[in-house]
Amino acid sequence: MKNCKSLFAAILVLAFMGATGASAQNILTNPGFESGDLTGWTVNGGNANTSVTVESPDNGPALPGSNNAYMSNMGEAIGLTLKQTTAPGTAAGGIVNYSFDLKLDAAEVGGVLFVEIFAEGDGVGIVGGSGLLGPFWPWNEWQTFTGSFVAPANTDFMTIQFMANTGAAIGTNCIAHVDNASVEVEGLVANEATTWSNVKALYR
Repeated sequence: MKNCKSLFAAILVLAFMGATGASAQNILTNPGFESGDLTGWTVNGGNANTSVTVESPDNGPALPGSNNAYMSNMGEAIGLTLKQTTAPGTAAGGIVNYSFDLKLDAAEVGGVLFVEIFAEGDGVGIVGGSGLLGPFWPWNEWQTFTGSFVAPANTDFMTIQFMANTGAAIGTNCIAHVDNASVEVEGLVANEATTWSNVKALYR
């Protein structure tokens, strides 16, 4: 009788863990640029009139720190992009929660700031995502932006990109700060000690 009661209690624990899942964690590397450089990130679309550097001391409000990524685009018709693609196996289908801190110094004559997050499948490419987010106008003050979307079942990794784009006219610019980027994928983690087969084995 005692073993039956213990088995029933174990089943309740297992069911509760399955219902609640595991705590999601940020899958991005160096999300707040606290390494002092752009480790984990790549820059695309730049030219002699653009730059992406790590600036300090200045930090977004979402998390403590002292650094941020400073995107300066003074070129005409340039899509300056700061992006990170996570490793295969770091994501899965399910709810994806994202957040990031932005501050805009200038966006003139067609300059605009966008963000986009892609769900990708290994060997497949983009299978879903947030859609194009923005334009953002957090003028001269930090602001935290959050949201979520559902990634398809064949999702394997994620890409997030910040785009400081300019127009085609003379005098265009887009100058922005990025900090505390987060991409969290909700999902269940099968703990070896609490799988159904292991629970049954304890009471044979």
